[in-house]
Amino acid sequence: MTKKRLAAYLFLILTSAIWGVAGPVIKNTLSFIPPFTFLFWRFLVTSLIFLPFFVWRVKKENESLKTLLPIIPIGFLGIPLCLIFVFLGFKKTTALDGSILLAITPVFIVLAGAIFLKEKVTRVEKLGLIIALLGSLVTISQPLFEGGAFAGQNLTGNLLIIISDFVWTAYVILSKVEFKKHSPFIITTVSFFTGLFSLFPLALIKEGWQIADYQLLIENTQALLGLLYMVIFSSIIAYFFFEQGLRLIEASETALFGYLQPVFAMPLAVLWLGEKITLPFILGTILIGIGVFLPNIEGVIAWTTYGNNRITTTKPKAEKLPLK
Repeated sequence: MTKKRLAAYLFLILTSAIWGVAGPVIKNTLSFIPPFTFLFWRFLVTSLIFLPFFVWRVKKENESLKTLLPIIPIGFLGIPLCLIFVFLGFKKTTALDGSILLAITPVFIVLAGAIFLKEKVTRVEKLGLIIALLGSLVTISQPLFEGGAFAGQNLTGNLLIIISDFVWTAYVILSKVEFKKHSPFIITTVSFFTGLFSLFPLALIKEGWQIADYQLLIENTQALLGLLYMVIFSSIIAYFFFEQGLRLIEASETALFGYLQPVFAMPLAVLWLGEKITLPFILGTILIGIGVFLPNIEGVIAWTTYGNNRITTTKPKAEKLPLK
């Protein structure tokens, strides 16, 4: 294995770890601050940090207002709308369920690509889709099997996470053309700006001027640490690592690392948040795991077998940009 490929794998594993931990961090932070306030401050701080780099990249890549305008409606799907469903979902469901259901997004992207873009789907991929969708149904309905006082709330949270998967899928499908015209950094930053300006009035209506109460963060250590994690690690460091990994290896290969995120989420959800791993959760996770890995089995074999002379045997999948 070359040093370049080894470095790419390290970058992408670290990215998966950061985004995997994000689920439990979001869940814990939402115990202290409301979801729209959390999102507003995340968008605000991240946008301010990205702004000087964005100006530099716009000049370097000869972007203009005319070329950036088509990204705005697409960015609205990818950032504010998608993340609103994610945060509201984690508010109501467990970090375990939320992390697993977020991990099946590539399955929906493949399905949407076949339906709307007429992309070819092999028999193995079709089988994987069916198994993964069955696993997601088991995971979504898990609260009904378990019962309890929060069964209805958890079911609602699971459905909100699935809706976020659909919204993200629409974002990826609609933005395929824009991916060819702009760098991932430009698209991501415009999406964050779009999120900030579109979320502000919505958050103001939903939670009032509480969203501007910075004392809420200063006086609450866990809320502040959760926000800083999502800004510094999940938005900035993970984005840099993802970009480096994507630069060094094929885009199709990066999809495999996205499936590692629940592996990093589970220990924190159990040990930190005190969540329990139940039989329906295990069954749903196994089915989803089989479903998402089955279409990539040839790529995994090539990945571990050929080393420096690796042969790509799977068709490229739509990579997931760092918008968590």
